[in-house]
Amino acid sequence: MKNRKYLNVILAAGFLLIFTGFIFTLCLVGKTPDFSSLIVPDLLFLAGFTNLYIYIAFRKSTFRFFLAVTLTFYGIFSSLLVYQVIKIPFARIWPVYIFIAAVTLFASGRSTGRKFSLEYDFPALCLLVIAVIFLLFSLDVIEIPFARLAIMMCPVFLIFAGVFLVLLFFQRKSLLGILPEEISEELSSETEIEEDVD
Repeated sequence: MKNRKYLNVILAAGFLLIFTGFIFTLCLVGKTPDFSSLIVPDLLFLAGFTNLYIYIAFRKSTFRFFLAVTLTFYGIFSSLLVYQVIKIPFARIWPVYIFIAAVTLFASGRSTGRKFSLEYDFPALCLLVIAVIFLLFSLDVIEIPFARLAIMMCPVFLIFAGVFLVLLFFQRKSLLGILPEEISEELSSETEIEEDVD
């Protein structure tokens, strides 16, 4: 038990040194901002490291992993913006935060050891598409108005929604694991009846 306590102290000290070293590196490389603008990135970074510490030392839950990695990368990216290492204004690069959430959600699905996880992969894919679209508009790569593009893309979204529903039909067992128990039991009994008829 004492060894575990010392190992946790070593882990916490390691995270603290990484955090301090990262901040010092940014001070050397970037432009040092005023103290008030450092509060949010540092709090995000510390919250991420705290959750990462809890994940590694105590609770290995998927949500804790997602929270830890997302907050850590939010803190890192926010620090890079505040220290002006990345010289693009926040108003133009904010969709990167959605992209970070998508990537960490996808990684969280892999943390359980599964190759395919519908409850993590589908939301991650949706967030990734949204992030890329918003980033293209934010960086003025696409010059037509967003409202006009949304109207033009409506049929495409309907087709994708239909394809998704068809795929869900074929992946019923995965779907039954995500849904609430009442709906899951009702659908599984209907599936058994259909198989008996065939």
